[in-house]
Amino acid sequence: MRIAIIDPSGFTPPYDHCLATALAQQGCQVVLATTRVPPGPWAQDTTYERWEHFYPVGRRLTKTKVRTYVKGCEHPFDMERLLRRLRRWKPDVVHFQWVSFPIVDGFFLRRFRKIAPLVLTVHDTEPFHGAPSSRFQSVGLSSAFRHLDHFIVHTHYSKEALMRQLALPEHRVTVIPHGVFTYYRELFSDLGGSGQGPQPAGEEERILFFGVLKPYKGVDALLEAYARLPEPVAKNAILQIVGYPRMPVEPLQSLAGRLGIEHRVFWDLRFVEETEVAAYFSHADVVVLPYRRIDQSGVLMVALAFGKPIVASRVGGFAEIISDGVHGFLVEPGDVESLAQALARILSDDDLRARMADAVEALASRELSWSNISTQTVHLYQTTLRAKTRGAK
Repeated sequence: MRIAIIDPSGFTPPYDHCLATALAQQGCQVVLATTRVPPGPWAQDTTYERWEHFYPVGRRLTKTKVRTYVKGCEHPFDMERLLRRLRRWKPDVVHFQWVSFPIVDGFFLRRFRKIAPLVLTVHDTEPFHGAPSSRFQSVGLSSAFRHLDHFIVHTHYSKEALMRQLALPEHRVTVIPHGVFTYYRELFSDLGGSGQGPQPAGEEERILFFGVLKPYKGVDALLEAYARLPEPVAKNAILQIVGYPRMPVEPLQSLAGRLGIEHRVFWDLRFVEETEVAAYFSHADVVVLPYRRIDQSGVLMVALAFGKPIVASRVGGFAEIISDGVHGFLVEPGDVESLAQALARILSDDDLRARMADAVEALASRELSWSNISTQTVHLYQTTLRAKTRGAK
């Protein structure tokens, strides 16, 4: 099969890369149409074709508002050019990862659909995590979605939410899990553990929060839980807050000061390079995801790749992946005391931590492997293509 994967803004480059690679290993001919993103494994030799097609001007700009405006102006012209390229390339299925500019994309999706069936992976049933770069990104989404043949979601939670939002019949939405990002572990191994970046000094056990900082991710609750750790555990544990902030961080740092833990919190507030991502997870003892809401998380998939015990909120798809007491612990969102207790149990029991790590590695190598996911995805492509062919007769 010939599969075109479309991610105009490069919102999920690790996911795009892993999916395209796994589909190519299934024997598919794959092209990924996206924009230029910071160098990573996808910049090396790949088993799929890569088109850095979108936003040749906007992607070079540094000022956020100007870049967003320029990209918005470029988008319809880039979609028109992509339409012409795909007519020549003749894909069997066009698989969108994101609908970036729905008020414009709705017009183009009708035309793309004449080339091949259209599949969309809905990574988040609250588009752009409720914080679009522009208000125009939220306009026309439902209308644009009407032109899609099938939807992929990563969890049953997401399937129910999407069916409810769009009044979709069940047969048009398929649950295919999010794959584990094992390539981070492979990258770290290939580099011999180099490229670590600004790791905290000392031999303390490391609690890692990683990812773009946004209010819904619950860093405030994590700081309060960390402050409640029993003294014997707290004195040997450091909390790492790592990721690019998309929210004011001064209130969080002030909270750490008021709680008296500022000297035990390590902040690394920036875009973190690929090799440094791998280093942070490799050295962590436990990964914590205290989110208030989520569909599914790429951060979780990196933690699973490194065999790390997880403490996460019982929200979205977390409870569909993590078995409480087996791979880590699940707590209610915003429950500071339960979060503190879960962290303390893992950090104070080496045998428990080792058992959880083994269970996580087993999970990552089976149902969440990209081999399994690509097999399911190819089957879905074939089913969607047959349905489209029958409908055309």
